[in-house]
Amino acid sequence: MRKFATAFICLLFFIALPVAAVDDTVIDLNNQIQTKQQELETLKKRIETYQNAIVDKQNQVSSLRNQLNILDDKIEQAALELEANELKLNTVTLQIQAVTLDIAAREADISQKKSQISELVRQLYQADQKTLLEVLVLNSSLGAFFDQLNYLEELEKALQNDIADLKIVKAELVRQQQNLASYRVQLVKSREEIELAKANLESEQQTKALILQQTRQSENRYQTLLAQTEEERTQANREVAELESEIRNRLQLAGPEALAQLGDTNFIWPVTPNKGISTYFYDPTYIFRRYFEHPAIDIPKPQGTAIKAAASGYVARAKAAGLGYSYIMLVHKDGFATVYGHVSRIDVEEGTYVTKGQSIGAVGGLPGTSGAGRLTTGPHLHFEIRSNGIPVNPLEYLP
Repeated sequence: MRKFATAFICLLFFIALPVAAVDDTVIDLNNQIQTKQQELETLKKRIETYQNAIVDKQNQVSSLRNQLNILDDKIEQAALELEANELKLNTVTLQIQAVTLDIAAREADISQKKSQISELVRQLYQADQKTLLEVLVLNSSLGAFFDQLNYLEELEKALQNDIADLKIVKAELVRQQQNLASYRVQLVKSREEIELAKANLESEQQTKALILQQTRQSENRYQTLLAQTEEERTQANREVAELESEIRNRLQLAGPEALAQLGDTNFIWPVTPNKGISTYFYDPTYIFRRYFEHPAIDIPKPQGTAIKAAASGYVARAKAAGLGYSYIMLVHKDGFATVYGHVSRIDVEEGTYVTKGQSIGAVGGLPGTSGAGRLTTGPHLHFEIRSNGIPVNPLEYLP
């Protein structure tokens, strides 16, 4: 009987072996994760502070000095956003390490529990081969006989408990494997966000340099360029509204065949946004917001990048304005129109039909180049979508 008891105690000890070998490492990783999450919250508050400062300064009287201060704040904000994204990447990396260790420990635990269950089943099977009379005869006393029966009951309880524990550990393993898959997706996303944050920081630094270059640090020159830019935008908006209405009237007169040729309005990106969006639709941080709103998105791209028609349609306007603001407007089906601004080259003619994906021009925006406009923030595509003449957020219509 002593042999059975010793075996049972050893078995229970073996079964109870936890994942303690990695517990300390996982605890340390989780502490690091918590610290980085706290640091991230601090960074978010600092970013919000700069965001509020930018909005406040934009409500002040526009001057070159104030504009440069805004750009300085935007550069600091972009640098903090880059730091925050790098911190997110580090946090996700730690989370992956912690979950990977936890998964390995749980797999080892499952293996142990399977071995333990096999041993319990083996011992119970051997015990089942003996009748109660044989057990009674083999034991030296009645007390030893009842000890043997109690031992068998404990074995059965241990078997039931460990089967239940095995189910729990397996369920937790599945959950952690799902977490690992989620963290790996986050890892890829964090790396992409870091690249976009780097591009945004470079864009803000470039914008400041270009403003200084164009104004030559002269307040009078800045105000003159700003007024000219405002006039360019006002004129372009007026032309777009008038021409869109005119083209639609012509299409109605041309009959259903002309309208049918317009095709669908499942828009595609006119250029690939691999560097993200530098200015959003009615962006509250838009650099010239005090003078005019921004009814579009700005997509940073190198000067000369080909621009594709976002949908099939007719060319309502292809305005080449020399060093001024050049743009292309297409009219589409279902009351939609698209505008492509700061174009350095125009490849289409007014009144012609273009198909979705067709090259219609080239990205501009570099100061002092064709189509850039009087005051610009660097090479990018200004892209608008209008519905029945009213600007709408392009991001709600693009894939």
